[in-house]
This record gives sequence, C-alpha cells and structure tokens, in this order.
Amino acid sequence: MLEPIVTGSFVLKSLLKIRISTIAVVLFVFYLVFIQLNVPMKLTPGQLALFSVNSFLFGYYFAPMLSAQKSRVAALIAAVRQEETAILDILTQSHLLSKPVRHKLKVKLRVYLDDIIGNTHVKADNPYYDELLYYSKKATGEDAAVMNVIYDRLAKTLTNRDTMNNLFATRVYSHEWLVGTVLFFITLFFSLQIDYNGSVLFGVMMAILCTGLTLLMVILIKFATLTHKEAKRMWRPLEELIVNHFEDITPAEAKAEKARVDKQALAPK
Repeated sequence: MLEPIVTGSFVLKSLLKIRISTIAVVLFVFYLVFIQLNVPMKLTPGQLALFSVNSFLFGYYFAPMLSAQKSRVAALIAAVRQEETAILDILTQSHLLSKPVRHKLKVKLRVYLDDIIGNTHVKADNPYYDELLYYSKKATGEDAAVMNVIYDRLAKTLTNRDTMNNLFATRVYSHEWLVGTVLFFITLFFSLQIDYNGSVLFGVMMAILCTGLTLLMVILIKFATLTHKEAKRMWRPLEELIVNHFEDITPAEAKAEKARVDKQALAPK
C-alpha cells in the first residue's frame, strides 16, 4: 500500500535534483515536437476570452506565490548568516579561555552545528544548545568572565533558530497548489492550441513560451521544496565554518559528545 507512495516520493526527489538548465532543454524539445505533431483547435471568441481571463488570473495568483517562496529562502539564508556571525563571535571570545576549556567548548559547538546544518525541523529548543548554555554558565576561575560573555552570545542564537523554524514551516498550502496547478494547465492547454499556420519561427516561439510557462512552475516547486540552487547554498556558511575553524575537533570526539548528550536527554528527570 505504501510502496507506490514511497516510490513516487523517491522519483519526485530525483527529478528535483535535475538542474533547471537541463529541464529547460528537455521541455523545449518536447514542446517543439508536440507543436509540430499537434492539430490545433479553432478557438471561438468565447474560448479566447476564457484564455485571456485565465492567463490574467494565473499571473495574478502565481506571482505572489513565487515571490513569497523567494523571500522565504532569502530570509532563511539571512538567519543562517546571523547564526554564523554569532558562532564566529563565540569562537573569537574562546581564544581568551584556557586551552582545555576552549577545546571542550569547541567540541560542544561542533555537535550543535552538526545538528543544525541541513535540519529543516530545527527548533528553538535544542538539547545541544542547552548543553552549551549549561557548560558556559558553570565555568569558574579565570574562565568565568569570558564564559559569561559567551553565554550572552549563545542566548542570542535562540532567535535565529526560532526564525528558521518559522520559515521552514511556512509552506505553500495544498489549496494554493491546486488553484495554481489548475490555472497553469488551462493556460498551457490554450497556448498549445494556437494555430501557428505552419510558420517555423512562430512554432519555435510557441515552444519557448510553453517552456517558460512550465519552468515557472518548476522554479516555484524547487523554491518551495528548498531544492533550488539558491536554497542549496543556505548552509554553506556554517559548513565552511566547520571546515575553517573546527579542524582540531575529531569526528570521534563529536560523536562521543553527541551520544553523551542524547543519553542525558533520555534519562528520567
């Protein structure tokens, strides 16, 4: 029962990984061949009026949907950038700590970052963040003053995760997809029924028009599913942060710390 759903989901994810430039070429060739083989209808004045009204409604309805998703991705990138800035500030402050304390702090930061990067279900409440807060608050001796500053910096990252959580939860609703898809297919149908009188140039222009129309839907889907190349670079700042500033933290250390925190979170209160 679930097998067709799983297979369909896998196929969709695979298709979304294809570059838009490749999709554009395939669509153009498909529409060019289709237009050559298709026998266009003789559209009545009423049908042409319906085409005009539908095209207007599609543009009027589609533009805000695409704009909202592009703004969502831009806001996510900005939130991740703010998270990067906060972590960089913490790393700068950590140079004032003693070496053992600094290393332990970086291990905990690495575990925290590993949990954040690529996590579309990120929440303001995070066990690895809680561990960082606890560790920075319990510091004593010469490290206490610096750790208090780090604690303040950590507290500010709460807003970043809350912002990301809200943005990841902001999706295109099913009824919006339904209306947008219906308007798209009606517009596409009428576009393919235009009589181009055998003109090669006009046929190519029609293929370009239909390709562009379809690509608009593809771009919307990619933005909505965060598979657009603009969305894919979202986590790059944090990934580069790990490469450039956590080279002294081994995967074994991070794994052991994560297991310890997970065990502690599952322990009865």
